[in-house]
Amino acid sequence: MSLIAEFSLRSPDLVLASALDAAPDVTVELEQQMATEFDAPVFIFWAFGGDFERLEAGLDSDETVSEYTVIEELGDRKLYRARLDCEEICAIYPIYQKLGASPMAATGSADGWQRRVRFPDRDSVVKMRQFCADNDVDFRLNRLYTPGDSELEDKFGLSAEQRKALVTAERVGYFDVPREVALAELGEELDISGQSASERIRRGVSELVSNTLLSDFKRRK
Repeated sequence: MSLIAEFSLRSPDLVLASALDAAPDVTVELEQQMATEFDAPVFIFWAFGGDFERLEAGLDSDETVSEYTVIEELGDRKLYRARLDCEEICAIYPIYQKLGASPMAATGSADGWQRRVRFPDRDSVVKMRQFCADNDVDFRLNRLYTPGDSELEDKFGLSAEQRKALVTAERVGYFDVPREVALAELGEELDISGQSASERIRRGVSELVSNTLLSDFKRRK
């Protein structure tokens, strides 16, 4: 039986790593990745939530990106098409193909990449973890579940931790303008660090956007 794994990846050698470091408030969401045996991979992604000028300055200097263009703007979101430099990337996509895994969702930020991937079995998840260890990529498994497990699935794609973080953030005034509490205080409410609270909020907001505001758009496409 297949398994769905949700995990984070961190490494300065991952695609867009330095560009996202240059724009720490930006979140990117992978729309499509294309690769052939002869051409450099193409990465199509949405960006939102931060300073696009800083992101684009980061893309200009990011060694994993050979060129990029903006192909669409929708309100406070931009859709980018980037051609990647294979020699400068720790390539993750080929290992998915080798293991027979199917990527389902990917979001990136200065905190790293959050991935949801369907693996054919538990052994392939172990091999994925080992590949990351062998290539100095920090791999952290957040959830592992079978498709259709109603106790673990959320209708908006949120994990229990993400849902709790978002609900708590709203309750204590983190989303108010101006904010009523800082990240460190929110972390105390959740009994985690401020950085961990930030990661959960980012991932949760990205899941909500992807599974609500973007769901109709993706169906139309």
